[in-house]
Amino acid sequence: MTTQSFVAPALQFERVDAAYGVYRALFGVSFAVAPGTVKALLGSNGAGKSTLSRVATGLVPTTAGTVSIGGVDVTGREAFQIARMGAAHVPEGRGIFSDLSVEENLTLLFRQRAGRKCVGECLMRAYDAFPILKDRRKQRAGQLSGGQQRLLSLANVLVVPPALLIADELSLGLAPIVVDAVYDGLREIHRSGCALVVVEQQIDRVLDIATEALVLEHGAVVYDGPVAGALRAVEEVLAARGESRQLSPVASRPQNGNAPVADRPEPKDRPNEGRSS
Repeated sequence: MTTQSFVAPALQFERVDAAYGVYRALFGVSFAVAPGTVKALLGSNGAGKSTLSRVATGLVPTTAGTVSIGGVDVTGREAFQIARMGAAHVPEGRGIFSDLSVEENLTLLFRQRAGRKCVGECLMRAYDAFPILKDRRKQRAGQLSGGQQRLLSLANVLVVPPALLIADELSLGLAPIVVDAVYDGLREIHRSGCALVVVEQQIDRVLDIATEALVLEHGAVVYDGPVAGALRAVEEVLAARGESRQLSPVASRPQNGNAPVADRPEPKDRPNEGRSS
């Protein structure tokens, strides 16, 4: 008789609630992300996607339920403590030090995550992955274009991959060619064995790399399962709202790589769109 060893999820929510003051944003959210998998996080504007991302990495506290990373309960821990456990968050904003140069940003992060002796090697790998960063290495990060800033924020986790990466709306406002580079970076990070949670409005883009999908609506889970059922779940949510959207399947993406986007850009989850406690 053989016994199978239990492998803890890279990330797990169990009946999680979260709020901004009296405005509740998440309601009994439960799901798990297996190690080495990619979970697409989908939903309409204000559905709670960015809030969920922030709760996972300790930037927003829970009001009920538990959050676990690698089988360890991290509920109530500070963001820096969760980061030290191998969880990284590339937020909707740039997540960089705008007054430092590109190389200073990378050096600071690589020294912290890989050690002083490995900084030189890490810089070479980052510049090999994203040559534009090498060309701009002496430039202040705040002077980079939006797409270049996204690549800078990705370079750290690409070179020193975490156990879990939460990527929040990395393609927002970027040209298609830059989005291609961002997703190439995500694929490389995934190949290293990192588990990913990817928040995205360009649905066909994220489903192209995802192994599973989670759909939120009004702060609650309405679908958690295989990628094949995600589009129908999103369409049902929009139909219930009286909205519609034309979605192109991954197989029919235009050759120029310009994937269809949502009807409206995704803002940060706003407290006034939640329900009052």
